[in-house]
Amino acid sequence: MRRRYGLSRPLSFGGCKDIGEEPMIRRTLAALLSSAALLATGPAVAQETLGFGTANPEQHPLVTRILTPWVEAINAEDPSVLEIQLRNGPMIVNHTNFFDRIQDDVVQMVFGITAFDAGRFPRSLVTTLPFMVQNAEQGALAACLFYEAGGFGDETADIVPLLFVQFPQASLHFQNHPATSMEDMAGMKVMTGSPVVSGLIQAYGGTPLSINVPEMYQALQRGTAEGLVMNFTAFPGFRLNEVTTDHLIAPLGGGLGLVFMMRDRFEALPDAAQEILERHSTCETSRQTGAAIDAWEADALAFVQSDGERRFHTMTDAQVAELVERVGGPIEAAYIERTPGGAEALEIYRQSLDDASAAIAE
Repeated sequence: MRRRYGLSRPLSFGGCKDIGEEPMIRRTLAALLSSAALLATGPAVAQETLGFGTANPEQHPLVTRILTPWVEAINAEDPSVLEIQLRNGPMIVNHTNFFDRIQDDVVQMVFGITAFDAGRFPRSLVTTLPFMVQNAEQGALAACLFYEAGGFGDETADIVPLLFVQFPQASLHFQNHPATSMEDMAGMKVMTGSPVVSGLIQAYGGTPLSINVPEMYQALQRGTAEGLVMNFTAFPGFRLNEVTTDHLIAPLGGGLGLVFMMRDRFEALPDAAQEILERHSTCETSRQTGAAIDAWEADALAFVQSDGERRFHTMTDAQVAELVERVGGPIEAAYIERTPGGAEALEIYRQSLDDASAAIAE
């Protein structure tokens, strides 16, 4: 009986036993082995492919400068184990539905700004308090340390944060209205995405409007709003420079973005895929991301400054001191009052900021 894989005697092809049997067999085997080698060296297919909803257009600086380099570094690790595919644009994920989209497994990874879902992330709003964060590098590292110290409490019970994306302190901007001091907000309708900053606007006689960043341009264009509190990173991507003319550079609160997965989805990944993500989700990674955002903020400010005739003022040290004295205490008290475990969160965050500053200074 002929063995299945080892040939005990020459094959017979159509009864033509004597016509070059052995050379033909060798050529056939060589062709099969060559095909197998080609298949083995072809493009690797990822064991796990994760869709990443960024909530921003492909050309937005957050995508091009921050998220894409992070994803590319992960994808370069081992394509046979893990691949992340960016899903840009607001059609799949936007700034208000990001948690629902990942919870429903429309995407498996998402970017979202916690202040835009404040009811789900109330403790995280400590990162939006005015006067506290010096820059995005310090703030991103502090947010990661805050997480490691349990500062988020139960808010992260069902998710795994992978990257902390801290935005710098916001400034005050108006369209054809002076922006030289906080008193210029009196009687004005001013947009913000942060509940904390809403209280600050009210303290100076303004009317806060809760409008998400993608809708701010039209609100200013139509006169629904007259100003906004926002950092400069938002200006190029959302063309806010086209609908503002006056700017007061001031420490009016930051904002925290998270890149995260649902915890059960993360834990279902193979160990090798989890390890790749963990290597790119350290506090040092977040710190580097914060430094990149500081560079983005500087570039965005230069872009706005070069864009036509406009007026800039920078809040003086005396004005900042007056601002802190007037609203600092009440803003912190309001945060503590409306936030479960707010006093503890604020204490942990202050320590995280100090630890971040010390680590960066080393």
